[in-house]
Amino acid sequence: MWVYLSFMRRAQREQWFVEHSIGVREITGLTLTSPVPLRSPVAQRIVESGVLSARTGTTSLLEIEFDNKWRNEHVDFRPHLPFIFQL
Repeated sequence: MWVYLSFMRRAQREQWFVEHSIGVREITGLTLTSPVPLRSPVAQRIVESGVLSARTGTTSLLEIEFDNKWRNEHVDFRPHLPFIFQL
């Protein structure tokens, strides 16, 4: 499911969010690896807009980048969850 709130501006969103207890504040990148290409018009639009990078791979994986990876660390949750956090 994709959700896009075009009526909201960045300043409005930022006042709702504070730094997380692990020291991250903003998601700065998303990369989705999927065994099948993204085909829906909405998925294509999100990729074209730069919100999400997509690639085809053997298994599903979501890489979430926080704060432009300023800490140069990563946390790999596999095999329990298909996530990698880049901090």
